[in-house]
Amino acid sequence: MKEKAELIKQIIELQQQVNRFLGQYAPEAWMELNLTIAQLKSLFFIASEGAINFRKLAAALGVTPSNVTGIIDRLVEQGLVSRVENPEDRRMLLLQATDKGEALLANLRESSISHLSDILDRLNPKELSSLARGLGALVKAAETSRGENKDEDD
Repeated sequence: MKEKAELIKQIIELQQQVNRFLGQYAPEAWMELNLTIAQLKSLFFIASEGAINFRKLAAALGVTPSNVTGIIDRLVEQGLVSRVENPEDRRMLLLQATDKGEALLANLRESSISHLSDILDRLNPKELSSLARGLGALVKAAETSRGENKDEDD
């Protein structure tokens, strides 16, 4: 049991090192952003949800809906987010990422994928195969854990 705990600790430390190495590279796509962290988080969340209301975004960010208004105003001004009428309740506005907002996020993702691909290219096929198996097992464990947590929430 102690050996398993040590392995878990080692894996977490290695993951943190990988994150630091990936974070050391500041791709131009990230550096050229004219967004605050709150705006970027909001854009990512809105895009992942499709269309959401101010309350849901505020809850996700841990702020009040009135705090979200300024964030959204700036995202709308930059053409990254739009406010649309909710077809179920015309008094409520929904937030959606625009094509420009989606393109910006796609560019950021592609930049990260490209950088990670360059790093992975330095591994030999045997190392890549081992890494793929290990990450596959991690994904399965995460899916199982997520399913158990959903059952607890219901």
